[in-house]
Amino acid sequence: MTTTTRTPPVRTGGFAGDLTRAVTERLDQGTLRRAHRRLHVKAVVIAVWFLASFVAVILAAGWLEGIAASTSFTLAFAAVGFNIQHDANHNAFFASATKRLSVANRVVGWSMFAIGGDANRWRYRHNTLHHGSPNVVGVDSDINLGPLARLAPFQPRRPWHRFQHLYLWPLYSFTVLEIMFNDLASLVGVSRHSRGHRTTVSDATVAVTTKVAFVAFMLGLPTLTHPFWVVAVGGVAVILAVGFVLGVVFQSAHVVEGAEFAQGGTRPPYQWHEWQVRSSLDFSHGSGPLSRLFRWYAGGLDHQTEHHLFPRLPHTAYPVIAPIVTEVCADYGIPRRVQPSFHAALASHYRHLRAMGRRPLAR
Repeated sequence: MTTTTRTPPVRTGGFAGDLTRAVTERLDQGTLRRAHRRLHVKAVVIAVWFLASFVAVILAAGWLEGIAASTSFTLAFAAVGFNIQHDANHNAFFASATKRLSVANRVVGWSMFAIGGDANRWRYRHNTLHHGSPNVVGVDSDINLGPLARLAPFQPRRPWHRFQHLYLWPLYSFTVLEIMFNDLASLVGVSRHSRGHRTTVSDATVAVTTKVAFVAFMLGLPTLTHPFWVVAVGGVAVILAVGFVLGVVFQSAHVVEGAEFAQGGTRPPYQWHEWQVRSSLDFSHGSGPLSRLFRWYAGGLDHQTEHHLFPRLPHTAYPVIAPIVTEVCADYGIPRRVQPSFHAALASHYRHLRAMGRRPLAR
């Protein structure tokens, strides 16, 4: 049997140039229109799911109905974050000719307010801090949990970090509350996300007003039909459950085995595009029904590498360009890593936490 060896095409524009050119050639206007159309249909489905679930919570006549409605609302709540506000605040929900956030994307991005966050501050800490310097200690706020955990080899190790692979999982439930707290704390400059981001009167007004509206939405309306203590317990349970879903999905893309980290104060030893690949991992690319369902739900976060390379593309286009990313990375010898399933990504995150809790400080 004769084995054929693939001959890499001639590359002349460097990794960033060749990758961008190949993706641009693949995503013609018709393909992009179809990707945006799929995203818009998905957003309508999720928005209806979100509102219908909340109405079901209000109208629930008993404990079983209430638990079922709250579970549905929890999943829809997270889905809004994954699929609607995320694309919109990246200027990707609607096509835009420039990098400047379009009015249409800004308006859809306000869906972040409906799930307790501040769209303006989210864009700063996510688009600027995280996407600008993923897995760079001291810059990327997503890997900074303070003394609570050690997520990167350049962070100091505390004695209690030896058990972080056990105690961090329930603490991920506080993700939404942490986001809300830091939104408000940044108004007075004490948030870990507020570095270099000045607060205006308009920012403060929007942050406070939307937080009050969110609490009124979550706790006020359901008290029209249910005792306050039931609403309070249910509301806290939903927020904690959503936080857990968000937390574990976020961590499964960057804080895992194989992802690379850099020390703050120094530039990563690679160009920007290559660093996005080396600091990110994809997961759950299978063709089975569970993988396909998860891909629909996760809003492209399972294609984390594609998202970091091309954040202004709708996430519904990521599966189209994934083979191109794989091919160009192979041509340049850049490790492009994909976990076979979400379960495998979670297991990898667990092992990474355990290793970081035991290894000494990197030099």
